Amino acid sequence: MQLNLRNRITIYYLATTGILIGILFIVIYISVRETAYRHMDEDLDAESNEIERNLVVLNDQFIIATTFEWNEREHGQIEVNPVFIQIVDGTGKLIKKTGNLLNGKLSFDSRIKRETYFNTSLSGSPTRQVQLPIKNPAGITLGYIIIAMPLEESAIVLQNLFIILITTYWLVLLVLFYTTRFIAGKSISPINKVISTAERITKENLDERIELPNHKDEIYKLTSTINRLLDRLEDAVLREKQFTSDASHELRTPLSIIKGTLEVLVRKPRTVGQYEEKINYCINEVDRMSTIVDQLLMLARYESGKVTPVISKIDIHEVLKAVLARLNFLIEEKKIVINYTSGEAVFVLADYSMLDIILENLISNSIKYSFDGKQIDIEVKNASGEISIVIKDYGIGIEREHIEKIFDRFYRADGSRNSEITGNGLGLAIVKRLADLQNISLSVKSETSKGTSFQIIFP
Repeated sequence: MQLNLRNRITIYYLATTGILIGILFIVIYISVRETAYRHMDEDLDAESNEIERNLVVLNDQFIIATTFEWNEREHGQIEVNPVFIQIVDGTGKLIKKTGNLLNGKLSFDSRIKRETYFNTSLSGSPTRQVQLPIKNPAGITLGYIIIAMPLEESAIVLQNLFIILITTYWLVLLVLFYTTRFIAGKSISPINKVISTAERITKENLDERIELPNHKDEIYKLTSTINRLLDRLEDAVLREKQFTSDASHELRTPLSIIKGTLEVLVRKPRTVGQYEEKINYCINEVDRMSTIVDQLLMLARYESGKVTPVISKIDIHEVLKAVLARLNFLIEEKKIVINYTSGEAVFVLADYSMLDIILENLISNSIKYSFDGKQIDIEVKNASGEISIVIKDYGIGIEREHIEKIFDRFYRADGSRNSEITGNGLGLAIVKRLADLQNISLSVKSETSKGTSFQIIFP
């Protein structure tokens, strides 16, 4: 049977407490019983000392010096506090007994060789008895003194105590069960609130949060953790919605252009030159879509967490030279002057391919948004143990309110120039993700119409 948390807590607590209370009650019962027996044993011991003082061993026989002890009241009566005494020889043959024994005899155990206390019965009634040997000066046992006292009163007390303890035990367990169940229910009520709130939250109301409990305990930490998880989920869902919307928009535009171009072509016959012009235009749009898809796949692969950087020792200048060589046709096309001096080797710990993509995207962006004939400064700094690369252009710049968003997917800082400058807003998103994977810091400074400066700081 599957028990809920409330009942499990109750049962665990009840079982533990029940065992402890049971042990405590057993200790109490044994202590009371042993105390009662000890007091009776002390009385039996006092009686045996009196009898021994009145016995005289002579020629391996023993005689009773005085009969005063035998004539005491408790030795003659059987109603109130009687004391039963008998003396037997080594074989158990009765030599003398007190009058209150009447026709009865006390139990004799020939195996007992020293003073021993034990429980027995007399005429069906429980008694506490002591049996001790009578020895001559040579240590030979000549007989035994047997003394007994009734155990009825002590037995009744012990029985009543046993009944009280058993009854109290089950009553305590019953009270503990309901008390513990109530307390457990109150203790886990915040958890039930967490469950009910979490069950209500769907993708339609991801902005709802679980109310934090008053006490800053483990449940408070659990609630805070779930709320932070919901924050991350909401952010991820919103980003996915925005990503889907932007991706659809970016792909819809070239598809619409291709469709419109082809529809125009089929309306009437065209010259070969016109067909070639429109087909090349469509090919350019297909290439644009292919680039978008490739970059989306690359970004998805890096954000999946399955790609880990292969860190190695890399010379920054070596990577920069390779990137500038690949972008040389763009540099020459816009007549850009690259202000870069390759000095001594500067080594950093990074993934070569990832760093190559980061630098290519940043430098190509600087070229793209620079004015024709302007300059781009690339500087490698190594000061106070911190290595960084600064890429600064003197182009159109970025407005202040857009700077924080330029690393978002499909975000382009100035929509008015999208038709003039090609791009899909994925390059800087890829740069940011690759930098994060290598613990590389990125910072941006920009001023409209004056240019933009990117700084890469290596760990």
